[in-house]
Amino acid sequence: MSAGPLVASGVGILLLVVTAYVLIGGTLATTEVVVEAQSNLATYQEAKMRTAIEIQNTTIADGALYIEVMNTGSEPVVEISSIDVYVQSGGVPVYIPYQAGANHWDRVSITPDEVHPGELDPGETLNLSVTYEEDIDPTWVQVVTGNGVSSSAYINPGV
Repeated sequence: MSAGPLVASGVGILLLVVTAYVLIGGTLATTEVVVEAQSNLATYQEAKMRTAIEIQNTTIADGALYIEVMNTGSEPVVEISSIDVYVQSGGVPVYIPYQAGANHWDRVSITPDEVHPGELDPGETLNLSVTYEEDIDPTWVQVVTGNGVSSSAYINPGV
């Protein structure tokens, strides 16, 4: 009896074991990535559910729009620069970026801002100053946080 078929069978079994090991390892790694992504999504959604803002007041004065935004939720808004501001002028929405270009918004103050300076904690009010071009006549404003929570209001014309 020859040893050739026995060696070939051993090599075949070894290849099957190695292939199974590679497939199971890849499956486990993929499963780990999917579970981590789902966990991150759940955490993001929970933070979004706890986030709430409300525009308290809008005023046009000195050629600028001033907006008071209160954090009425239980989650702080950490990155103020990630807030988006939109105004409506003549029925057309206009995106106002943070500190860039002719149309921009800037943080005036956060009151009382005692707990985490520079962050909009629950119960605090963010005062925004929106500078816009002369051809824009804002009638409505929407403020959107970095995680997608928004509030909108009509603009009170200045006296």
